[in-house]
Amino acid sequence: MRFKYYLRGIGIGITFATLILTISFYFGRDAITKQALTDEEIIEKATALGMTMPEGMEVPIEETEAESDSESSAEEVVEENTEGMDSDLKVEEEVINNSSAVSEGKPETKVEEKTEEDSEDETIRYIPFTVRGGESSEVVSNHLFKAGLVDSADGFNKYLSQVNIDNLIKTGTFYIKEGSSYDDIAALLVNKEVRTTSPPKGN
Repeated sequence: MRFKYYLRGIGIGITFATLILTISFYFGRDAITKQALTDEEIIEKATALGMTMPEGMEVPIEETEAESDSESSAEEVVEENTEGMDSDLKVEEEVINNSSAVSEGKPETKVEEKTEEDSEDETIRYIPFTVRGGESSEVVSNHLFKAGLVDSADGFNKYLSQVNIDNLIKTGTFYIKEGSSYDDIAALLVNKEVRTTSPPKGN
């Protein structure tokens, strides 16, 4: 019987102690909450008056949100500026490409014009030449030099002597292509069959 009473007394004591702790915790939490709210209000008023907060003190939530908003707005401004710079760079690149394309087109036109002029200048010309009876190789060489068909009268005369055809020159009138070599001119001088006696086409 006594053991039963002991257990009952212990149970009642535990219940009573739990009830007291619960009540004290409830009222103590309200006091802590009020104290925390009071501290936040004090910090806000101090900040409004221009007072600085000591190190280690928590910053109010509203100021933290304001700072985050300002940082996000600053990031948006930076992104907008970056996009504007990118668009400007694209416009400059397009202008440079267009100008380079135009500048590249002009030299090509000049090259084509020069090519046409060169083709006209490179038209083959045939110069009439006459070998009269009794003319020596020296006289013929001088006539060829005066006509602009050889670069040196003495040099061509020496060439005719070296190949032993200085005494084989045939008389007659024929056409010699401008810029012909010594071999080609010598062949025309000694061989009538390879001569062109009528003006070539386009001359």
